[in-house]
Amino acid sequence: MTEPSHGLARVLSSQGFDPDNFVSKLSQSGEEELLTMKQKVQILADETAHSLKKNVYKNYSQFIETAKEISILEGEMYQLSHMLTEQKSLMSSMMEMSLVSDRAIVEEPAAKEEDENPEEETRKNLAFLLEKVEGCSSVTEVPGRQLIHNGDLVELDPESLSPVQKVHCFLLNDSLMIASWLPNRRGPVRYRFQGLYELDSLAVVNVRDAGANKNAFKILMFPDSKMYQADSSKSKRQWLDILEESKKKKAARDKQKKEAMLLEQQAQTASNTAVEEKNPFLEEDDSEGQSAIESDFLSAEWLQELPEDLDMCIAQRDFEGAVDLVERVNQYLINCPRAPAIKEFRSRIDHRVKQLTEGLMSELQVSPERSLRGGPRAARRAVAQLIRLGKSAQACDLFLRNRSAIIKYNIRQLKFEGATSLYIRRLCGVFFPSLMETGREFVKAFQDHYGCMSAFVVWSQSELQSFVETFRRQVFGGKSNLTVMADCVCIVRQSCKELQMIGLDLSFCFENMINADVEKAITENKEQIIEGIKFRGTEDKWRPMNHMNEKDCNKFVEEVLTTGLDLKPYVYDDCFVSLTVNTVNFCKACLSLSRDLLTMHSPEHESLITSAMSEIFQEQLNHIRTSLRSPEFKSENEFILKNAQFIVDVLLKKIESHYRSQGLVFPKDIEVISVEYRKVK
Repeated sequence: MTEPSHGLARVLSSQGFDPDNFVSKLSQSGEEELLTMKQKVQILADETAHSLKKNVYKNYSQFIETAKEISILEGEMYQLSHMLTEQKSLMSSMMEMSLVSDRAIVEEPAAKEEDENPEEETRKNLAFLLEKVEGCSSVTEVPGRQLIHNGDLVELDPESLSPVQKVHCFLLNDSLMIASWLPNRRGPVRYRFQGLYELDSLAVVNVRDAGANKNAFKILMFPDSKMYQADSSKSKRQWLDILEESKKKKAARDKQKKEAMLLEQQAQTASNTAVEEKNPFLEEDDSEGQSAIESDFLSAEWLQELPEDLDMCIAQRDFEGAVDLVERVNQYLINCPRAPAIKEFRSRIDHRVKQLTEGLMSELQVSPERSLRGGPRAARRAVAQLIRLGKSAQACDLFLRNRSAIIKYNIRQLKFEGATSLYIRRLCGVFFPSLMETGREFVKAFQDHYGCMSAFVVWSQSELQSFVETFRRQVFGGKSNLTVMADCVCIVRQSCKELQMIGLDLSFCFENMINADVEKAITENKEQIIEGIKFRGTEDKWRPMNHMNEKDCNKFVEEVLTTGLDLKPYVYDDCFVSLTVNTVNFCKACLSLSRDLLTMHSPEHESLITSAMSEIFQEQLNHIRTSLRSPEFKSENEFILKNAQFIVDVLLKKIESHYRSQGLVFPKDIEVISVEYRKVK
């Protein structure tokens, strides 16, 4: 930072700085001092921005490394939580085996009585779920799943501890289902399915009572946690105990299943040579053979560790690795039989696929804390993984929404400074390159999904509509003249043509969106010129222009020459021009109008442009005819005809050259007006 800027920064950042007093004293020193201070403040702002940018670039790699370390730490904390839960379960099991073995013996008969008719009890429980909970049909499809306990709880915000919503929890023998209350209940349905969490992937943590926060406990569900509040301490204790007991039972069942599968696999390997012999027991009980098939399919070590591996990949945001695992297990299970154990295993994998999909979708969602400066390539990673998971429609929608938010953000960063055409050029420089880059990345990401291409075309048209709203507000909604409007329309048309490089043509859409505004601008300018002809006609005395001296006359001729009219042949006596002021102003207005109208020319507006030019020339012709018939200007007839001759020979030929330069045919309606001028002569 330079020395003057450093001093100014110290003044502006001082503790007792009063901006009103500072500006008041500064304004007393005069305009030069104000301009000097403005330059100093601008230099200080630029230097500060440059310094900030350097610091961001300097620490950017550290930000990335810190984010990676946080993700790794998150996974390790989750593993640590699981280890603590398993150790707690092991300690409880050891205590029960050594101290309360009599209770275990007493409870065995009761357990047997409860399991006398498990199928009937399961059907009753599942029927209860289907009757009371909306959207839980997939939960009831798993064989052997039973309802153990259920009740009302209040979900609390972990930060503020304020109530979020009332929920109803259903504890099953292998998972915990959360359902929210329906505000408008119809019939027996009272709840709406919210989520299902496996017991071995959650941990229960007691929360101490503090102030108004009583009877609360936390349930750590990968990858987040939720806090619930029971209506009493007894209900809270019941939930904690029964959750821990259910987790132990499930762990024991899973251990037994794994041991049984290993034993069956060993037995199958040992008796592999005797498989061809007839087995009477196999005919008597087909379920044993089916169980052997299930154990054979699910015995692979990598398959047993797959749920934990998926959890680890999701926690570390290794989305590519997670999708690779999902594709591998899906390929492996293609030819598997529809057995209950395999169906249960699929449901566990599907639950993690849902979490993986939500994580990928969150990468594409726009939020206030997420940076909006990234390009479409930053979203390609999440899009590619969603497509691999079969979620191409969601990936397409989220990708385009993400791009919409970024384009709107970039447009909002533009400041309206200077001429309107300059702002429109900068606006096009932001919008159309973003649209082109999005199109190229979209084709790369969805190259084999042709159904998504129509979504991109519809999205492009919607984005163009938003762009045109801004364009219309700045160009047609302000005080811009026709020349500025024509230049701005020409800039956008050129940008639309550049989009054809990616196979996207929005020219017709743009023309259709601004059609009404262009027609209104042409009509208003035509009416203004006609009103000017009428007004000047009442004051026209048909006198040559007298500039009093040669210098002023030459200056006037040079000014008119910039519009395309050469008046040198009409100068006489050094300071006179043998044309009226009315004629020269009319010619200047017509040349400017024709140039602007032909810049905005399109096939849709051709008839309107021709009509506007014809009406203007017809009005001037009427003024000439009226003057020729007037006794007041009988002595000036020759001069009047000379002005009419100038319009035919110079002005109309100039306008015809404008048409030819645009590659357009000179309209016959204007040629007819030219013939009428010659008839007047």
